[in-house]
Amino acid sequence: MLVSIYLWKELDHFKEAIENLRKEFPEVDIKTYFTKDEKDYKNSDVILAVDMTIEEAKKATNMKAIFVPYTGLDEFPQKYLKERKIKIYHSYAKSKYVAERALTLALGIMGKVTEYDKDMRKGNWGPRTGNKNRWETLFDKRCALLGIGHIGQNITALLKPFTSEIYTLDRGKSYPGVKKYFKTIEELAENCDVFFVSLPLNENTEEIIDKKILDKLKGKYLINVGRGKTIEEKALYESLKNKKLKGAGIEVWYDYPDRIKKECFPSKYPFQELENIIMSPHIATFVKEDVWIYFDDIMEQLKSYIKKELENK
Repeated sequence: MLVSIYLWKELDHFKEAIENLRKEFPEVDIKTYFTKDEKDYKNSDVILAVDMTIEEAKKATNMKAIFVPYTGLDEFPQKYLKERKIKIYHSYAKSKYVAERALTLALGIMGKVTEYDKDMRKGNWGPRTGNKNRWETLFDKRCALLGIGHIGQNITALLKPFTSEIYTLDRGKSYPGVKKYFKTIEELAENCDVFFVSLPLNENTEEIIDKKILDKLKGKYLINVGRGKTIEEKALYESLKNKKLKGAGIEVWYDYPDRIKKECFPSKYPFQELENIIMSPHIATFVKEDVWIYFDDIMEQLKSYIKKELENK
């Protein structure tokens, strides 16, 4: 069995974990790569990687399983991998932190936290002197969850002290803390005050929230901690600009910096000029306390997989 591990950079934590893997499975050929130019998937039976193009996947003719040290799979050709019946393993280890970020954004935009902060720095005391509208509480609000996986269920748990009015789509299954289930996204959007999105990005979810859905959210709050492209970019901007949406807390975006472009705005539309939005740079998983939890979790999953494969030989 050839296991190929492709990571962002060569760090001591990675090196130690991989060396321990080699010691535990001396009969397994484990190769490691730490730059994007070193990719060679051709003979790999198992691959651990942070991204993969469809062209790269096609070269991996022996691949039986792929391990991803993240929750999201949008950097991988999901449809193609499923067609080939390749097993995909990924980590939900930081779901609770993404849920915490969602709650933070909701409390921040509804509580006008950043707005009041900016005013105070100018000597403006906002509603105390009649210059600003009052903030809104999350208590007893109707909260809709579009996406009720690991992140959505953690959001539900965090919302429990604030409200019992928690809704999601009817998927033929009940979830702890959810009070009502609706058949369509339109109905879900109509019957809420705060709309939480924690969807993964794939062919079924891309731009699933379009102008029609955003119009149903008129006068309401939108929080997105899933993937930016699940919401139609232009429609979101115009809904906020025209004040149809009361406000939004957005963690995930459309444009990102890279190794060459170190700084950039997160969209071709000037969201940064709007007052009714809190913008977060997709850092919900960048917690100080659990830096390596994704990697450690996926390595444990990889160990279990190797054990089973060796036992079945």
